[in-house]
Amino acid sequence: MTKSFQRNARRPWRAVLTSSAALLAVLALAGCGRRDLHRVAGVVHYADGQPVTSGRVVLDYGPQAVHGGWGYIGADGTFTLGSFAPDDGVRAGTVRVAIVNAVAVTPGRDPSIVTTKPLVHSRFENPATSGLSFEIPRQTKWEIIVERPK
Repeated sequence: MTKSFQRNARRPWRAVLTSSAALLAVLALAGCGRRDLHRVAGVVHYADGQPVTSGRVVLDYGPQAVHGGWGYIGADGTFTLGSFAPDDGVRAGTVRVAIVNAVAVTPGRDPSIVTTKPLVHSRFENPATSGLSFEIPRQTKWEIIVERPK
């Protein structure tokens, strides 16, 4: 055996560390596709114009997608979508959309106990049943109209 092979055989972590560093360098140079992101923003409200005041807008690019997108819904119903970080944009494509975690929180008598009440009809919690679909980058200003829970 050569001396360099013996040295590396005794330190397997060195090979892992070197491989990891090389992979990180390639990903950093490639930018992980972030330059192809599009700014998408909008508002979620009911048919009467009243805003949905909490939750997240979640994108579904389909079963082959590696990475999706999402955005927090503000108290005024507005949102901006992100992929890798909040508000950094989303990639192009036709997406199905869901509204998740849209709940009103009411504190109880005991501060450690709260009750939650859904703000949107349950069909909007699943992109397959929500009926919401958009094309990015053709549509970058979204108006999402939802129904109240039944």
